[in-house]
Amino acid sequence: MATSALDLLIALDARLDDLETATIIPGSVERVRQEWRALARTSLRLLQARRRHPNDGAQRLGLLLVSIADEPDARPLPAPGTGLMAITTTIGCIAEVMRIPTVTTPTARTRAGEALGTNLEAALARAARWTQRGFEALDCRPDPQIIRLGGLQPAPTTPAALRAWRIIGPTDPGIDGAIARWEAAATDAITKPRLVTQHALQLAAADIALLCAAANAITDHANQSRQIYAGEAGGARTTAGSAWRQAARWPSHLRLGGRSTQLRHASADLRERLDDALRTGSDWKPPAEMFADTPPEQLVTVAHSGLQSAIRVGHQVVAALDGLTRGASRVWLDASHTPMPKHSVQEALDGLRYDWRPDPAAFHSAETLHHNASNALARLVGATPHVIEAVDCPSLPLLGGRDDSPWETVSAPLDPLRTAQERAKLAAIVPSEQPARAISR
Repeated sequence: MATSALDLLIALDARLDDLETATIIPGSVERVRQEWRALARTSLRLLQARRRHPNDGAQRLGLLLVSIADEPDARPLPAPGTGLMAITTTIGCIAEVMRIPTVTTPTARTRAGEALGTNLEAALARAARWTQRGFEALDCRPDPQIIRLGGLQPAPTTPAALRAWRIIGPTDPGIDGAIARWEAAATDAITKPRLVTQHALQLAAADIALLCAAANAITDHANQSRQIYAGEAGGARTTAGSAWRQAARWPSHLRLGGRSTQLRHASADLRERLDDALRTGSDWKPPAEMFADTPPEQLVTVAHSGLQSAIRVGHQVVAALDGLTRGASRVWLDASHTPMPKHSVQEALDGLRYDWRPDPAAFHSAETLHHNASNALARLVGATPHVIEAVDCPSLPLLGGRDDSPWETVSAPLDPLRTAQERAKLAAIVPSEQPARAISR
């Protein structure tokens, strides 16, 4: 199952509850001290992974942990051990989750950093007091650093911003797993300069537009249900989705042949999952039906993760189009768009009846495609951070004048063999010219 930093903080609290019911047995004092050194080192990793907190308390906590921690190359302690090992593992997982690149607002990142700092202090204080009680029961004096940690009394908080950092596996069920598989397939298809295809680039752009539409529908319906206030971010996602639909449109005189089978299947799976969870026929489900099995805040979190994946894939699309524009790899240009002087070489080419030729280096025919994708990525990056903030806003009564159809949706074809151009048409992209014949394989 997908796991967020907030989920791990809740799990950390449960691990501390288990720890406080345990006792330190005679002969394990040295082992507990070793586990504390490992716990301090792991806690330092979490402090480094989060946004650095400017107040003196966080700095003092870091210095205190440095005085306890063992060497960075220390070997892991063998099992079995005390409940401190479970605490260390959970804090280490939180640190790894917080290292995931996530586009958020400065406010959300600061709140997440503050929450992690106070929760870490609270967890270490509870563990230190447990250790202190156990050592005293065995007539053993604890280390001064543990006594100092036990005296901390922070007030931990769990803001919804911590939902923004999530780990999603390809085997996860539902939309989460489909998004993870789609991101992996899209990245693999796009990042190989000799294998990237027009179909892959168009399909990735159309899928990003679909994820924008899904995120907009989820937050809009959550707002309608008066359980989450979505604010004014819907317009930014609408603009980003429209820009990605434009990026999925290629002029008929440009082609980039090849196959991207894995991405086609991953895209079809993603669309099917979104259909099952969010749509009824050709329209989005009403709020009551959409949130019947999944609470609004959880579905908004899924939508936010989808947009984060879309941003990462969008960066790859822009980089690939930049390579096709300025790099060694080139798109194929309709022969009628490449004026060449009439001479023997030209006559020989005409004799072979070539319909397509590599784009000349000076033409930069893919420059418009690169510009459209760059613009779409910038709009997506600007719109995404506001999604997770909707979970943390109090619900407000709806005002009048609501637009019943604020989003031009991207339909979800289930046939994985449809071309990207057909998918673009389903997304309301109307080519200005008739599609030209593609390069034969």
